[in-house]
Amino acid sequence: MINTVWLTLTGLGITIAIVSGKIGIITPTIFASADKAIQFCLGLAGVMAFWSGILKIAEVSGITEQIAKLFQPILALLFPSISRQKKVLGLISLTMAANLLGLGNITTPLGLKTMTELQELNPTPEKASDEICTFLALVLGGLSLIPTTLIAIRSQAGSANPALILGPVFLTTAIGTVTGLLFNYCALKISKWRDHRGNQ
Repeated sequence: MINTVWLTLTGLGITIAIVSGKIGIITPTIFASADKAIQFCLGLAGVMAFWSGILKIAEVSGITEQIAKLFQPILALLFPSISRQKKVLGLISLTMAANLLGLGNITTPLGLKTMTELQELNPTPEKASDEICTFLALVLGGLSLIPTTLIAIRSQAGSANPALILGPVFLTTAIGTVTGLLFNYCALKISKWRDHRGNQ
């Protein structure tokens, strides 16, 4: 579908240029746009490579466990049944750290790895465990203190104040995360209540 949309827009643009007698600007515009796109991607790639490297160093050097201790009070409250699983808690902590830094494309592989570990601890593999549901509610809220990727994009796009979005992004992601966790908590309680009634 998206390919059709892009093809339609490109064809429409070329048609309008021909009709308006500006066909001569098509090729220079394509080259100029391609040049800007490459500069933009290189700048963004540098930022992402830096933070990816920092998170990898944290994982290899054992800082993951220290990060897990930092988030221990929150994680113990959200994941009481796996409070002794240091490896899983460390992965959850790294995923949270990536989210807090606004590194969405790093959060994805970390999240998948965490989901794999949580699934191994799942007593009923055919359905999502409480821990998996809670993890998804926590991560998909996208709580972000420093939206690094968005700031980098705004900077590359020429924004005069790329960090201006700090407040709004934190507020919206905090509301999204809290709301998701509350709904998840209520859903788990209702599910346990139904299971309890069904066993009576």
